[in-house]
Amino acid sequence: MVHSIRSLSANIADLLLDVVFLVDRCGIIVDVSAGCERMLGYRPTELIGQHMLDFVVPDDRDATLAEGARVLAGQDRIGFENRYLHKDGHCVDIMWSARWIADQGLRLGVARDVSLRKRAERRQAATYAISEAAYQASDLAGLCGEIHGILDRLVGAPGMVVVTDPTPQHGFKVIYQRDHDERGRLPSRACLARWRATASDPDALAPAAVRHAARGRMNTWLMVELKGPAGTIGALLLRDRAGTGYSPGDRGLLHFVAAQVGLALERKRLHDDLMRSACYDELTGLPNRRLFFDRIRTAVARARRCQSRLGLLYVDVDDFKQVNDRHGHAAGDALLREVAARLVECARQSDTVARLGGDEFVLLLEDLQAPEDADLCADKIRAALAQPVPTQCAPLHIGVSIGCALFPDHADQVETLLMHADARMYARKRARKAAPDAAAPPVAEALSGRT
Repeated sequence: MVHSIRSLSANIADLLLDVVFLVDRCGIIVDVSAGCERMLGYRPTELIGQHMLDFVVPDDRDATLAEGARVLAGQDRIGFENRYLHKDGHCVDIMWSARWIADQGLRLGVARDVSLRKRAERRQAATYAISEAAYQASDLAGLCGEIHGILDRLVGAPGMVVVTDPTPQHGFKVIYQRDHDERGRLPSRACLARWRATASDPDALAPAAVRHAARGRMNTWLMVELKGPAGTIGALLLRDRAGTGYSPGDRGLLHFVAAQVGLALERKRLHDDLMRSACYDELTGLPNRRLFFDRIRTAVARARRCQSRLGLLYVDVDDFKQVNDRHGHAAGDALLREVAARLVECARQSDTVARLGGDEFVLLLEDLQAPEDADLCADKIRAALAQPVPTQCAPLHIGVSIGCALFPDHADQVETLLMHADARMYARKRARKAAPDAAAPPVAEALSGRT
């Protein structure tokens, strides 16, 4: 019967689940217990005589050197954590207790594998970080960029691609693709197009879909399916730093994180859709009444502060009701979309073109140099809309009435500015009806001669 620890075994260190290291002042491993093969994949004979720092993950080497200096200074240390590279290439999280044995000139360190605990902590931290990113990101591309940074810190992912809308009807869209490593190369669109072939086994390496040569080396991209409440919404493709693929533990972690990513992307997309529906006209894609009033209030305040001039053009399609009556609502919708497109072409990038409703459009022209600039824009619109509009029925002429108002020349408040432009527009419309141009057919009349 064993009555004391010292009489248990001369090789008690080899019986421990932790691993015992003896390291000299220069950082060379003098001896190590047998548990190192279970923890790091190396036999003791493969480690003895090697510099300990060679097995530390490069990003952790500075902190490891600083910790070693504290031990050499005579401090007893408990709880320091760093990462070592396993023989097969994956990272092992290790927690240390260490002390300096002065009379032997050796550092005694006891290493404990805490990878499971650290993985759980990283999973929790990643979930929180992704939720925070989804809340703060302004758009899907920004959210994907934040997620890329989170995953790179989590498991090492210099390359990331996000593919969405994986349906036979719509194909797919690449909403994000980036590789932080200049030597890397992103998968071609042809490679990405085949990702659905491996959707049934999402954590397979899928050589036909996401494996390709780049600058003399093979790049392997792990593919993880992204799911939303309604099912699969896309795929997340990740490239590891070493090019050896992710460990089973990291793949399991990425599957968990991918579920959070899928939900975050779906929530962000729904949020963006709702915001777009609230601020943009569904038919034309232009800013709607709500967004226009927000912009004109901001523009007037800015013009007042900067003492600059802005113009407002109120555009109304003449006799639009006749288009719907004679040619149907599909032709009317096509006409409105074409009017919107031509108005955008007439405007500057800094201007706002909006649809207030029905056949009424407005253009907000900021920073005008002279009052005549608004009239020039109106002339440009008339010329653009004078060209016939192709529809499924037949080409149609467009007639428009345009009212112009200037800040501060005609009004210095948003409401009175709009009233002035609206009054000018209706004055133009009344004048046209009083003296119609016989050479121009009404908007409802097709060039084909249909009546």
